[in-house]
Amino acid sequence: MSKHIREIREHPGDPIGGGSGEKTHFTVEYLGKRNNAEFPYTVANEVVATQIGISLGLSVPTVITHDIGTEPIALIQMLDRDATIQGQPPAAAKALEAFVSEHPDEVHGAIVFDLFIANNDRAFGPLRRNVAIDGHGQLQLYDHGNSCFYRPRPDVGIQAGIPRLDAVEKDIAAIFDKGRENHYLEFLTDISLVKKWCGRIKQLPEFLIEAAVDRIPRSTVLPNNGERTRLAEFLKTRRLYLYDRIVESRGLFPGLAKG
Repeated sequence: MSKHIREIREHPGDPIGGGSGEKTHFTVEYLGKRNNAEFPYTVANEVVATQIGISLGLSVPTVITHDIGTEPIALIQMLDRDATIQGQPPAAAKALEAFVSEHPDEVHGAIVFDLFIANNDRAFGPLRRNVAIDGHGQLQLYDHGNSCFYRPRPDVGIQAGIPRLDAVEKDIAAIFDKGRENHYLEFLTDISLVKKWCGRIKQLPEFLIEAAVDRIPRSTVLPNNGERTRLAEFLKTRRLYLYDRIVESRGLFPGLAKG
């Protein structure tokens, strides 16, 4: 049983005669994220990225929203993780390195997904960041608060919201602004897998992208209506040109540059 399921209460009877199967009540643990001055778009970023990731067939924790008073919160379902990969290097790094080499399709899917939603906060090693392997050996992607609208970083001249979308639309390199080696971009090595995942993204219907943006709670101050519209336009347009933009930016990806 998952350590994140705190309680299970069996229901001895089914009021509709078992027509919908056995029912069990679960109390499950979630991580709650709020917006604040430093991270004004966190709820929106988590909601949209999760909806799109699930639609692409990636393993992303369920995110639901809930208002406490007038404050919206993104509730992110907690994960069970493979202990061999969650520890500190070198053991964890070796386990994750083995996964990367054995599952290139999943790894390429994760990276192309991040390039689509403009997420800059993930790493595959030696210090992993925002990836997990569950008990079934499946890659789980979590923490998308730095995607889409991102967050303000005035010390390096980055504006969150529409200016961030404009910047990463113009240049993929604008996604990676933290000035540190993230042990991530070098794992994009197979152009055929890049093409496969970009093709899957390209097939996302417009209504699905619009629905993902519409899931952002209306109780949030940000994004405003203009920002919501711009995000939907950004994603609908980006799905069409993403592959070409990655090819044009091969120099960012050491593994692709060699090909």
